[in-house]
Amino acid sequence: MLSRHCKRWYAIFTKVNYEKRVFSSLNAMNFEVFLPCVKVWSRRREELVEKPLFPRYLFVRCALTKEAYLAIKKTVGVLKFVGYDGIPTPIPDDEIESVRIVLNKANDVEGHPFLKVGDLVEVVRGRLKGAKGYLIEIGKKHKLIVGIEMFGRAVSVHIDASMVRRLEPYEV
Repeated sequence: MLSRHCKRWYAIFTKVNYEKRVFSSLNAMNFEVFLPCVKVWSRRREELVEKPLFPRYLFVRCALTKEAYLAIKKTVGVLKFVGYDGIPTPIPDDEIESVRIVLNKANDVEGHPFLKVGDLVEVVRGRLKGAKGYLIEIGKKHKLIVGIEMFGRAVSVHIDASMVRRLEPYEV
């Protein structure tokens, strides 16, 4: 079942926030590992930080022998291989390469929290830091239009998505 001689990519599902630890551990065992990351705005640090593009997932390329399978599965933080009916499913090389190309060639790839029209948002950086308003429109290239109430009137502001965060209902 697991005795394969050609190297293929497999997705690994990890514990929460274990992606980088698993990456380091598998790298130390001489596996080819890919952990695609993007820069996202951290509310806590108030700066851009690097986070996994696919939270809790990373990719390993190997000939999936029984030994390789067990070594990966026993790595601290690894929960399972992604697959069907308990059998790891290989990922086509071109899909991994597409992710690499996007991350390497597109300078403006950033992860953003899922925002939708009508969300209450807060500006977290820039000249409008601290202002709160409602998301009116989502434009191209991560540009948003936010309606901010000032002195009983609403004004709309064009702003980059990385400069806002969605407010949770308990924060209102």
